[in-house]
Amino acid sequence: MARLKTWQELGLERHVPVFADEDRGADEPACGRRGISFLSNDYLGLASDRRWQQQVAECFAVAAPSASASRLAGGHRESMCKAEQELADYFGHERALLVSSGYQGNAAIVAGLVQPGQPVFVDKRIHASTAHALAGSGARILPCRHADMDHLRRRLETCAGPMQPMVFTESLFSMDGTLTDVQAILALKRRYGFFLVADEAHALGCLGPGGRGLFAGHAGEVDVILGTLGKGLGLFGAFVLLTQECARALEHFASPIVHSTALPPAHALACSRLVKLLPTLEEERQRLAASARFLRKALQERGCTTLGQAHIVALPLGQEERARKVSLSLQRQGIHVLAARFPTVPVHQALLRLSVTTRHTEDMLQETARCVALSLQEA
Repeated sequence: MARLKTWQELGLERHVPVFADEDRGADEPACGRRGISFLSNDYLGLASDRRWQQQVAECFAVAAPSASASRLAGGHRESMCKAEQELADYFGHERALLVSSGYQGNAAIVAGLVQPGQPVFVDKRIHASTAHALAGSGARILPCRHADMDHLRRRLETCAGPMQPMVFTESLFSMDGTLTDVQAILALKRRYGFFLVADEAHALGCLGPGGRGLFAGHAGEVDVILGTLGKGLGLFGAFVLLTQECARALEHFASPIVHSTALPPAHALACSRLVKLLPTLEEERQRLAASARFLRKALQERGCTTLGQAHIVALPLGQEERARKVSLSLQRQGIHVLAARFPTVPVHQALLRLSVTTRHTEDMLQETARCVALSLQEA
């Protein structure tokens, strides 16, 4: 409780917004008021698509809603085996493991594969799930400047010892929208032979051929990929793409998997349908990319500095209080955006984060750019 009081005094207290149960995509009824929302990670509009909702409902109508046991204790069903293999085949990997969330997946990767004392190079902006897991792993953590491949190279050059180094990165960073230089990091892997783990939670479904992500076609070089189903893929849960050997290691040593109830058969059926749907969503992917470019250009034309290169558009604001004030100003105008503040981002590096989806129209994006520019001027 003392910590909460301190955060309140520092102006870092969080409040949980309440939205209507009916998800309308970009046009959200928020706390009784309708507005334009950039809070959702439903990038392709699947979660709010009636046809997809009906398909998922059909799966839960014909299959059990709970596995009722962990993977090793009887909860791993035939439907899950099928769904996992279909995910692995679509994304080009030997195995896939379904897990309850992206957070659980990243925790499982660390628990199952990272050894005490192992040198682990990690981007300073890595997701909290990975950072928290690594902090308790006993590994030798070697932070690298954000998306700086030259700094990673220099750090790798000084790495010596019998244990294979590991590198953890994201392909599309969740807060500032930075894209990892895939070719550069793969070139470093060929040179230094490290074990590469890539979190593609915000990229899979949306980026790369067929939505296969930024590391598509490099399954032989990237060792493990984390993907989520609850963002661009319109479902819930997550999955880990990896080799047979790594999968067996997680099934033995990853406590987040070993000691968690498996996802239900109904969910596995929905995953199987999702894999068939993914290659048909090229129009949605193109529309998403076009909308992100439109918003970024509209903001820049109004003098706003933007970060990111894909469907996550960020505006750096610096001070936490300024980010809070701008976010509240936008909310009063019916624009709902995330004010990312410490500890979500480094202290005094607060930003506004806008998640673009296929549900945003050009009129919505233009109005948003106008309101953002006005709020920044007044803050």
